[in-house]
Amino acid sequence: MGETVPFPKNYEWYKKEAMERFLSGRMEEALPFFEEAYQLEQDELLNTNYTTALYQVGDYQKAKEIADDKYSFYEQEESLTIFYTAILIKCHLFLQAEQALVFRKKKFPLTNKANENWLAIQEMLEEEQAQIELEKQKKIQYLLKEAYSLGNKSFAEQSTIMKGLEEIPLEPFIEAVKPILSNPYVNGIIKATAIERLAIEQVAGEFDVYWMKEKRTIQPASLTSIKNHANVQEVMDLLSERVEQNDPTLYQAMIQEAYLHFFMLYPFINEVITSPLKWVELYQKRYDNFYQESDESLSDTKEMEEWMHKIDEELKDLA
Repeated sequence: MGETVPFPKNYEWYKKEAMERFLSGRMEEALPFFEEAYQLEQDELLNTNYTTALYQVGDYQKAKEIADDKYSFYEQEESLTIFYTAILIKCHLFLQAEQALVFRKKKFPLTNKANENWLAIQEMLEEEQAQIELEKQKKIQYLLKEAYSLGNKSFAEQSTIMKGLEEIPLEPFIEAVKPILSNPYVNGIIKATAIERLAIEQVAGEFDVYWMKEKRTIQPASLTSIKNHANVQEVMDLLSERVEQNDPTLYQAMIQEAYLHFFMLYPFINEVITSPLKWVELYQKRYDNFYQESDESLSDTKEMEEWMHKIDEELKDLA
């Protein structure tokens, strides 16, 4: 910090340095001294000043963390309760802030001045909620726009957009994924992610999907998630049984590849993996040139092997 610090470390010195900067409005400069002082002694007055400095610089999460150390102290005095409620609002903990607004009527006497302060907090809450809602709607509109041109983007960009779409409400999500599913240039993993949410949400109706260079129609309400798919579970069980104990590293490599394949095949996994055992043997053959296959139908194996190569070609586009 530049200054000579007394030895041993002195609480009063740190507090003095913090308060000099705090009282002159240099909150950023005050924070390191507040932090050092607070580590030495968790004084209530120091707590409120430290919290105030954090609030002033916009570090609301840290301000709440420090205030929570003395939560009962903040509850005792109305001005501190108002301040703590403001922190809750800035942390977007709106339900807790609303509860504080309700409970204060029971706890504190209603004076004109106090009422003005609480009305200001109420307005702050409403403004913050409105701002969050506005930002949410802007984000949704942006994602809807991006959904229509997703096929023009790299896999990394497609993944980023899909991650955002997964966080929005179901109704706009459904609107967004329709052009995504029918776009032949959107990666299959991205489409599978979209379809899986539709399936989990049990969305009714039909959706057109371009899957592995074929036009298909799906009904999400009749689908399961990938991890709950019977053939997926059987493949994973067989991999664990046959590989995991003997070679854990190889097992991890196999399950990573398997899940990429599941995503590329979803929701038509059953059409391709007609025998989970033979599918697992294809992985074993791929990783072990000396592996001997079982004597089941070779035609089924050949067809699944062709599918596996086809998926590999699709996955080359991930970069």
